[in-house]
Amino acid sequence: AAALVSGCVLAPRSLTPPDNDETTVALLTGTLPHPMDGIARHPWFAVRRKGATTWMVYEVGGGGAEDDPLRDHPPYGDPILHGLWRGEAGERAADCVERIGPTVKAEIERGYVLYPGPNSNTFGDRVLRACKLAASLPATSVGKDWRGLAGAGLTSERTGVQVETAVLGLKLGLKEGIELHVLGLSFGVDLWPPALILPLGPGRLGFADR
Repeated sequence: AAALVSGCVLAPRSLTPPDNDETTVALLTGTLPHPMDGIARHPWFAVRRKGATTWMVYEVGGGGAEDDPLRDHPPYGDPILHGLWRGEAGERAADCVERIGPTVKAEIERGYVLYPGPNSNTFGDRVLRACKLAASLPATSVGKDWRGLAGAGLTSERTGVQVETAVLGLKLGLKEGIELHVLGLSFGVDLWPPALILPLGPGRLGFADR
């Protein structure tokens, strides 16, 4: 029980940048500045091509070349790594993020709505699904499930299904478990690694994210 609560049996993924001998794409989220730091997170994709020494960041409200966006990406704090693709998978991911990211970013920035969306978290989820990159944004990435009045499809992890309306939504998946969305807030049970999904802090109570 203590391990579940502390989340220390499965440690969070390392934020140490990997070697640049392969193309790498990373998906991260960070806390918003105070007083939103405990209830909301913001995502960004970091792309570094093979042999490059800098990363290109794709996100709503920012982006561009950075030295170490895995560990230092102001004004966002407490970064968590949610997905990492390298080698051939990294090449495919980089091609897609570079192609899709700017278009999705422009669309969302034109119609940006802080709550319930579309917002920066909507961008993260849309790029994941468009590029078929299996990863999930945390419960505190409010706006990740925004589909307008209604929408349905595969989950971003691609192991389940998701149905959303402007008020209620439901996600069922082999990895994602069961997740209920109420006015954009997520509650549920993650199956692997096991955790309760809550719209506070890192978005989960239990083992660290995949």
